[in-house]
Amino acid sequence: MKAEIEIYKHNWWMFLIGGLVTLLFGIVTIINPGQTLLSLSFFFGLYLLIRGVLEIIISLGASKQKKLWIANIVLGAIEAGIGIYLLQRPLLVLKTFVVFVALALLIRAVIHFIEALDSKYPATYRTWQIIAAVAAALAAVLVWRYPVQGTLAFVWIIGVYAIVTGPLMIAFALEARDGFKK
Repeated sequence: MKAEIEIYKHNWWMFLIGGLVTLLFGIVTIINPGQTLLSLSFFFGLYLLIRGVLEIIISLGASKQKKLWIANIVLGAIEAGIGIYLLQRPLLVLKTFVVFVALALLIRAVIHFIEALDSKYPATYRTWQIIAAVAAALAAVLVWRYPVQGTLAFVWIIGVYAIVTGPLMIAFALEARDGFKK
């Protein structure tokens, strides 16, 4: 477990960048949902691409210590792939876009939940994972359930999810930087 904590400690800044990007995305989405809706596929594509690449880099660095490193690489590749797909197709039909978003959120919720159950992680880390899993699962269900009827609600759900998980990622980064000391 010490080796894994060292990897998180060494890569804390990547979690910080991911958290800041997530929080910024959420704030922009909530402040200006109309404009966000018009350019959502571009900004969300860019967000997924950055998050996916960071996920792959972090997982490759933790491959010897982390059980789910392959799942995290797959998630990172899916997120990056969806991000690239959305960046290349700005006029993508919203319903298709919503399915991709809900799927990415659902996969992220499952991975967060599995990591929260692993007792080798510190309690702080498991707590962040449970909160992130619930937020991702709730966002996935709401997005999937109301894809077109509530387009504005869809934008707000994604924005609120980002505003909730961004600070969690930032807090995790700061805990990781300090080696999860109590």
